Amino acid sequence: MTTGHHELSELIHACLDGTATDDQIARLNARLRDDEAARELYLRLADTHSCLAADESLWVGPAADSSLAAARVHPARQRWLAGRPLAAAAVGLVLGLCCASVAWAIVGPSLGKVITLLQEGFETSLAPRVTGVPVEPGHWGGDYSELAGAQPQLKPESGTKMLRFLRGDFEGRDIPTSHSCDVFRLVDVRPYRRDLEGGEAVVQLTAVFNAQPFPAGETFSATLTIFALDAALVGNENIKAENVLSTESLAYSRSTKVVMDRDPGTWQKVSNELRLPPGTDYLMLRIGMSNDTKSPGLRRDSFGGHFVDKLQLVLAQRSEIPVP
Repeated sequence: MTTGHHELSELIHACLDGTATDDQIARLNARLRDDEAARELYLRLADTHSCLAADESLWVGPAADSSLAAARVHPARQRWLAGRPLAAAAVGLVLGLCCASVAWAIVGPSLGKVITLLQEGFETSLAPRVTGVPVEPGHWGGDYSELAGAQPQLKPESGTKMLRFLRGDFEGRDIPTSHSCDVFRLVDVRPYRRDLEGGEAVVQLTAVFNAQPFPAGETFSATLTIFALDAALVGNENIKAENVLSTESLAYSRSTKVVMDRDPGTWQKVSNELRLPPGTDYLMLRIGMSNDTKSPGLRRDSFGGHFVDKLQLVLAQRSEIPVP
């Protein structure tokens, strides 16, 4: 191995491990910008780091309970935390190299501390309320849903319970034209205001979905949505009104739709992220299951064979992508 190659490897490992100085990051970015071989080596090493910790249990410690809990990441876990955004950058690099214009990976700092805001396996949760959007934190609510155990051909992803979607309406409101079942949870993030300062706070929401076999002519999809709210909106009953969350929130993001397969033996993962704006006091989480079947005249408001499990919400610091 030449001296230059050895130095490059050390720079890449330092950045992937989250131990690189600003000078090392700048030097690596310069090498990636000007050297195709350096970019290829970076891709290989970033992919290796990501694969070594594909199990998220290696990088986020379990919450003390299913409510708010903070966990400082151990050094061994920081390698994966650093690798996640770097692996994403590496993907961008590959795509760029396949196009007419060439892109390169920009190495950022480690995410550092990761805070687990919610870890939900539905093992000890109370039954979800079915009275529409909840106005206080600490419980699930929304359209008709229930906690369920193992089903024919389908078992919870972990533990003995999961949440089952039932219908596209809730108590006091019959919506026969509905084609989605949405379950919500309000999370108070005011205890973490110091972590939200500076505009670098990002939350990530993940969950896994599954379904019992359904007719070949029908199509279902799962989504996760995060709304950033201020205290004034949360204290207002209008939060229950249709479309208020999307029109009055400080910011929101919805994941792409993940189309449900017909294999009850596989759980499908959905993930969503949101950079939190200043003034965020609460997060409203929405777990959605929709019936996207296009058959005219078919009622699409029933979801009894669809489930969600292993939901997790984490908070971390991540700088915005620098724009030239």
